[in-house]
Amino acid sequence: MPSRRLILTAALALPALHTARAQDARTLRIGSALDPQHPILVGARKMAEVAEAESGGRLKINLFPSSQLGSQREMWQNVQAGVLDGVIDATANMANFVPQFGVLDLPYLMPDEATAFRVLDGQVAQEELVGRGATAGFRIVNFWEVTFRNIYTRNKAINAVADLRGLKIRVIPNPSFIALFRGLGAAPTPMAFGEIYTSLQQGVIDGAENDNVTFLSSRHLEVARNLALTRHMMLVNTFAMSERQWQRLAPDLQAILARASLAGRAAVTAERSTRDVSALADIRAAGVTVTEPDLAPFIEIGRRTYGQFEDRLGRDMVARFVAAAR
Repeated sequence: MPSRRLILTAALALPALHTARAQDARTLRIGSALDPQHPILVGARKMAEVAEAESGGRLKINLFPSSQLGSQREMWQNVQAGVLDGVIDATANMANFVPQFGVLDLPYLMPDEATAFRVLDGQVAQEELVGRGATAGFRIVNFWEVTFRNIYTRNKAINAVADLRGLKIRVIPNPSFIALFRGLGAAPTPMAFGEIYTSLQQGVIDGAENDNVTFLSSRHLEVARNLALTRHMMLVNTFAMSERQWQRLAPDLQAILARASLAGRAAVTAERSTRDVSALADIRAAGVTVTEPDLAPFIEIGRRTYGQFEDRLGRDMVARFVAAAR
């Protein structure tokens, strides 16, 4: 039978344990430029649910979709500074802060999603990218989504490279995107995602580019009635924490968040696979003209841009990723 002293000691320890747990409890603010119905946000809600359940309520995640916390660039800046806990966004935007992530934006680098995730989860990406991200202030918790992008335009259907000549095409503010569309003869026009709809509507730009699900969910098809299936760029969305805020999490909460992130990624993958099947059918049903250009000239022009980035990215890095993707 326990002594009275042991019982008293245990009783006194309980409030201290409770206080310690309360002190390391955290509520994280995670931003995204995407709308609440996008597969990324479906996954983010799953991550929040798992994190809260596994932590017994000690770890909560508040999500802010639709650029509520600022433009994509502003969110990345605030994550780097530790003002914002995390962001779920494209590595193409992160490349403005860690240039080496631009290797993922080389046109026609990866043939398909399975190859892309094999490379992203493998040794090359861990060695060349993840460590550099942490040094710059970004903790890559997981790479979440891989999509392939197509071109959509207001008035002119794209059947060949020549049809892009002179068109103002909104691109992510990223050197690889700009180089590709210059090579294709277009006028690449960087702007924030949240500005695209109005810019298309008012004729400020002639077109933009994105994956089919985002084209649909963003309602850009209301103001851009032509879609060309070019698959010119792979876009990688990642869940990145502020390295500073990550280090402030208790070790067990770090482990819980990492597991919750993988659950979120699985939810994104499931949602994306379901919606990819139906998105193109829905786009066609909405009366959008869908064209399928011969991709050989696009691929040739895209891969010709690689040499422009060897100084910025490192020739060896480009070679490693090209080899890993084959």
